[in-house]
Amino acid sequence: AATPPAQGPAAAGQARQRVLDDLPTFVEQLLAQAGANGIHVAHVTSAQDANRRIIHILREAGSTEILRNHALILDEIGVDRAAAANAIRITRLHAGDHIVELAGERGSHPLWPAAHLPAEAISATLQAKMRVPATVDPDLLASTLRMPLRRTLLRTHTAIVGLNFAVAADGALVTLDADGHNASLIALAQHLICVLSVEQIVADSADLDLLIAAFARGAWGRALPSYITQIDRPAPSGGDGPRRVHLILVDNGRSRILTAGFGEALRCIHCGACHNVCPLFQQVGAAGYGPAPYSGPIAGVIHPILLRPGLAADAAFLCSACTACGPVCPVGIDLPRLLQAQRQRQRVWHRRGRLAFWLWQRLLPHPWLFFPVLRLAGRRWRRP
Repeated sequence: AATPPAQGPAAAGQARQRVLDDLPTFVEQLLAQAGANGIHVAHVTSAQDANRRIIHILREAGSTEILRNHALILDEIGVDRAAAANAIRITRLHAGDHIVELAGERGSHPLWPAAHLPAEAISATLQAKMRVPATVDPDLLASTLRMPLRRTLLRTHTAIVGLNFAVAADGALVTLDADGHNASLIALAQHLICVLSVEQIVADSADLDLLIAAFARGAWGRALPSYITQIDRPAPSGGDGPRRVHLILVDNGRSRILTAGFGEALRCIHCGACHNVCPLFQQVGAAGYGPAPYSGPIAGVIHPILLRPGLAADAAFLCSACTACGPVCPVGIDLPRLLQAQRQRQRVWHRRGRLAFWLWQRLLPHPWLFFPVLRLAGRRWRRP
């Protein structure tokens, strides 16, 4: 990267904040630029809307067997469940993601979803699902996974890809990875559906360079990722790449996070750096952070807002306040401060909950008073 390492987090954080400070404008700019490049664009507010759009595209294409990459946004919207409910089979091309899927587990790390599974557990899963001999040899395990996935890749013409970034200035769509599965998917797919959460928009190519370097630093401790794949427009006839490209921008609670005053958390590029130093995450993994794909310190900040009330109210209280996550963030998020702020916010909600329970106890014996108060409380709760 052009920016010296000492200035990297500050510069990358400014690049992220530049978009968050004027997010609607950058959303419109990206939609316009990508559309001008021949990409079919849509902006949806919820996971349900995103899945409806995806299923509609798949039905139009006549696709019943598709591949997807490893991307937290795809797990967040639940695209696998939506596809299965519509008799569409999704296979995960990323080896770790595929193992987690076969085992019926939840991914434990933003980059290495099967990091929590020992070799013996992986071997047992492959033995049960693929009827292969038991082994803990890493090369044999990898080859056992590789061959069926490669066959599926060669016969599948439709892919769903969760993006890392999209550039508002020119409409470029970008994925980063260390094993090349994104590049393989994009090169061989005829129909490509790209999904991006709105906060991952980048203003221009200069900011993109900063953030690619920041992601590589946080994820792998090096200057650049092994693979950077960029989609500018549908491929011409006779060329490699998809003939038809869709971009679906998903909000799904990001606006609530901004409104609640936790917009700094949306700088997160999901590199996993904070996970690698968090003592709590090392002990409990992803299971303690609520029913969503995000985990680690960032989940303690965003889950109480992103999920339905009550589902992850205690996520911020899991933190031991060691503050190790703050210095390692490559985009300069002050995670210790945000976790403390989220704790304070949840204490206020807990006090309100105790007050509501106290009122409920007093009003329940008096139906003539209870039901009008209940209706009033319902209207107040629904008010934005």
